[in-house]
Amino acid sequence: MIVREYASCDECGTVHVLRIGIGAEPVQAHHFECRNCGQEMGVSLEDKIGMSFGPNATRAARDDSGPVVNLHPSFVFSKEEIGSADAFPSIEFGSKLIDAMLEARARVGLSEEFPSFSTDAPRRARVIEEWPQLRAGWSLTRNGKLDLAQKRIDAFVGTAGYEDTPNSIQDWIFQFIGDLTRPYFERLWEGLFEQLWIAAQKDDFERFVAYYSTELSVAHGRRYFEICKTYLGAFAEFSQVHQLVASNIAVDDSYVAASSNFDLTRMFYGNAFEAFGDNIEILTALNNLIEDRPFDQLRSITFDAYRTTDKAGRTKAFADNPALAAIAGEFDNQLRNASHHGGMTLDRGTGVIEYRAGKGGQGDAETISYAAYLARSSRLFIQLLLVFRLELLIANKFGARLPV
Repeated sequence: MIVREYASCDECGTVHVLRIGIGAEPVQAHHFECRNCGQEMGVSLEDKIGMSFGPNATRAARDDSGPVVNLHPSFVFSKEEIGSADAFPSIEFGSKLIDAMLEARARVGLSEEFPSFSTDAPRRARVIEEWPQLRAGWSLTRNGKLDLAQKRIDAFVGTAGYEDTPNSIQDWIFQFIGDLTRPYFERLWEGLFEQLWIAAQKDDFERFVAYYSTELSVAHGRRYFEICKTYLGAFAEFSQVHQLVASNIAVDDSYVAASSNFDLTRMFYGNAFEAFGDNIEILTALNNLIEDRPFDQLRSITFDAYRTTDKAGRTKAFADNPALAAIAGEFDNQLRNASHHGGMTLDRGTGVIEYRAGKGGQGDAETISYAAYLARSSRLFIQLLLVFRLELLIANKFGARLPV
């Protein structure tokens, strides 16, 4: 469904024809460039409230002679379609999403017939609805307010549409992550699961669990919480690509993200890179066990020495293990440097980010579309969630401290 609205730029008065696709989330926030003067404009659409205009935008009378601005909370647009009154990205991507779901069902032996749901069953909560509740329960748990956290859990999850209702904060996070990473990344999760059970049979595994509890869990949990706050707090922006990435649908430089609230996302890749580069030390420890060494001994250096190495090279420690290496497919140190140090500029008119590669931003100029940047950020975030889910499983199954 597409809603047509008209908005004038408060700076220059240009009236824009807005074609706004309706997505699943209860709040849609869009930021875009005035097609005349280049100033940032914005509109938002919220359930039970309706359309609001701003910044720098006012509802205008119908004027179909103005420039067309296509907006959608769940999809990006091809460069050829971004200014077209005939753009329907839901048609192109909708079929790909269905194919991804069918493939996932076939892989686990389910039929292509989707199950029917009772109208009496609770609707599955949407990300923007659920995250504030989960964040509050998680924060209370981190602050030691376990009774208040449990009240939050009990008050919300029963109406959140889970088939298997969570009864603890770790179970809630575990299932929430599962929903955010399906369908494609479920297969990568299964590979991680298998590697964990191989490691768990090794003689040094018990010592690893004790070390994880005392030395790694607290810091890892803090990083997961902070990155989830950043990504899910900006989900109105990342939602343009999230489900496409979770379905392994390519979003490259040939696509344009209609909404470009770059201030929310410009440093995300760098921060996620840092968190991922730190927390994948757990994959290295498991790989040491799998290769029949003590968990704290790599092939040529100790685990303590590994933890002091440059993050950009840390994935090499498990590069020969396909299941573990698959979790680190997105890990670009050049993009990290530009993002982490504010070295990127976005041209909203073209939807292209420019940055300089090399240490200190002294290398050659590189470009990436904002759509592709969002997609790569989302993929890195999902990879981090898979590692988080693995740590939750280790804590639950083997009695380690929860990384929350």
